[in-house]
Amino acid sequence: MLNSFGNLATRLSLPCTSLEMEAVEKYLNMQQDPAHCKLRAKRGCATHPRSIAERERRTRISKRLRKLQELVPNMDKQTNTSDMLDLALQYIRELQSQLQKLKQEGSECRCGIN
Repeated sequence: MLNSFGNLATRLSLPCTSLEMEAVEKYLNMQQDPAHCKLRAKRGCATHPRSIAERERRTRISKRLRKLQELVPNMDKQTNTSDMLDLALQYIRELQSQLQKLKQEGSECRCGIN
């Protein structure tokens, strides 16, 4: 029986010296510590695919809002999104009404260009 335990110890390569025992204890403590095993991303660097997709979506929206700010006059950068969209709608309606007036004036024109 004693011989079988010795044989088992060599098969499993159990630690025999105190240094080996310390290394095994250190490894086991490291495995039990949840903070050590859990990897965490740096701030602003999400690792979950949904978080990455959401960040990309927000970035696309921000770029398009900046383009809208460039196109619409009198739109400040401090304007919130809802007000920006309202200003853009008003500006588009003004442009549509100006276009309608120009079309009407063009149809009423009696010059020789027509």
